[in-house]
Amino acid sequence: MKKTVVLAALLLSSLLAWASPVRSQFFKTSDGLRLHYLEAGSGPRTLVFVPGWLMPAEIFEQQILALAADHRVIVLDPRGQGRSKAPPQRLQAAARARDIDELLQRAKVGDHVLIGWSLGVMEVLDHTVRHPSAQLRGMVLIDNSIGMGSAPAATATKRQRPLGRDEFRAYIQRFAAAIFKQPPPPGWLQAIEASATQLPPKAAWSLLDKPYGREYYKNAVLALDVPLWYAITPRLAEQSLELMQTHPRARATVFEEAGHALFVDSAAQFNRGLKEFLEGMP
Repeated sequence: MKKTVVLAALLLSSLLAWASPVRSQFFKTSDGLRLHYLEAGSGPRTLVFVPGWLMPAEIFEQQILALAADHRVIVLDPRGQGRSKAPPQRLQAAARARDIDELLQRAKVGDHVLIGWSLGVMEVLDHTVRHPSAQLRGMVLIDNSIGMGSAPAATATKRQRPLGRDEFRAYIQRFAAAIFKQPPPPGWLQAIEASATQLPPKAAWSLLDKPYGREYYKNAVLALDVPLWYAITPRLAEQSLELMQTHPRARATVFEEAGHALFVDSAAQFNRGLKEFLEGMP
């Protein structure tokens, strides 16, 4: 309860103060979990955001502020993140992909654009494979690998994963600060920590252990017959080149001066690019 209060007080209050009414909504999944999402605005097309590893829905605050005047905007708290609860044994990739499908159904979403960031890139792509929708009109993938270009060098990350709660909390504090290249708005680091530490460390790390390799995501991208925008930092430039060569409806933008949370660091540029992408869609 304490973490939920901190999360809401630090971020949702600013949304309620400045945006058109932002509604805090819940729905029940087919396996009995109560998941949370934010909703604002209205329009014939819905923008559905899926945040990254352990991040709360409110990380997309500046996109809600910029886009809700002309679009219906929905931001999911994936199971185990933000205000969506989940026991550790119910965090499987298939369940998280199904959650996106059930969100679309419960919120009565028609024509929509899926927007995934970081781990959310993998999860929206997985969703399109497992639960293809005739009402998907576009896709935005923010700063994660899509299985193209050269495979990244192997790392020892798994061996170094901290499992003690205090050690994990210290890791999350460093991780949260590192995703921004510019100082984030006041309170954001604390809100991210509140979201990121509600799962036991072992369960949190398990979210990154997807059951398929790079080809799965590459094939998912190539199978998309909708406009696609790949918004990335320079480390993924090689993948963007292959994407542009192999997907006839794709475009890419490299955010040179932003960190991993590029839609926060370069919010004006990102929001402008997203609006241009949306306006160019059929």
